[in-house]
Amino acid sequence: MKIVSNIMHPTPNAGNAGLEAAVKAASYWNSKCSIKQSLYRVISGMPLGTMANSMRAENWGELTDAVVPMYTDEESVALQTELGKYLASSPESTVADVVHVSGDMPSAPTDIISQTGGAPTDNLSAAAWMIDMSAYLNQMTGLPNAVIQTGYGVPTSTILPGSMAIIVYQGSTAEHDEATDKFRMDEGYLRRMSKANDYFDRSSFFNILLRKLI
Repeated sequence: MKIVSNIMHPTPNAGNAGLEAAVKAASYWNSKCSIKQSLYRVISGMPLGTMANSMRAENWGELTDAVVPMYTDEESVALQTELGKYLASSPESTVADVVHVSGDMPSAPTDIISQTGGAPTDNLSAAAWMIDMSAYLNQMTGLPNAVIQTGYGVPTSTILPGSMAIIVYQGSTAEHDEATDKFRMDEGYLRRMSKANDYFDRSSFFNILLRKLI
């Protein structure tokens, strides 16, 4: 499975107009395209007001067959143009592969997701660390999660190409709080985290919390 993400950074004076434009664009997209978008707003971990939309596809063929016609859909283009007025730059588009799942991955993204990861310095060891941490998180909380690796991007991207991350799916902020509290002083979690420096460039590390709007 592939997960497509478009990260959008509004201008400082965009206010709610940027959010309203993003909602309109995503709502129209979902009325026309077979691959639906989920629209998120960042709660913490990125500049205030940052938004992201996300899509899932089994492979490149399914993705391109569904998405390419939208590039010439006049209404979609007009809505994207309107949205662009409120963004500091063009959206950052990334495509990540799901390489491991712990628990039952929800058929659609949940209301709250957290995404934690970074650029590996040793791909094989980093993947093994991620999969072990993924299984431990699911064992301790019961929350499903997925390990992903971003395949495309540029050195100036918010999420660097090749980065690995664990996406944890949560139904509410209360679930997120409960899970976070379990790990603050958990020996198994802290021991695993102490090894992260061995496999990742910690200067590239990110920890993002997002709420779904659509």
